[in-house]
Amino acid sequence: MILGDAILLLFVGFVVLLFWQGRRQAEHARRYVEQYCKTHQLQFLDIAWQSGRPAKRARHIGWLSTYEFGFSSDGESRYVGQATLFNLRLVEVTVPPHRVPNAD
Repeated sequence: MILGDAILLLFVGFVVLLFWQGRRQAEHARRYVEQYCKTHQLQFLDIAWQSGRPAKRARHIGWLSTYEFGFSSDGESRYVGQATLFNLRLVEVTVPPHRVPNAD
């Protein structure tokens, strides 16, 4: 019984750790995308997790997640971009062709 309890406790701890890491990654993704939008004079609308999987990049093993985010360049149109994170680092941001605000 004691071994079973220990295994169950380890499993629950692992699930909590995964959830906590996922929340941290989502917070970082939001900050990265908000900064990207601010830098490129875009209006940030929302962000949502799309997918995640274990991955290996440059000798490091971690979690690769893709987030989909909404933005507007003119206040009327909505566009959808993607941000990819490896652990807590931004790998890339991809945006579709969109209107560029007038430089008045």
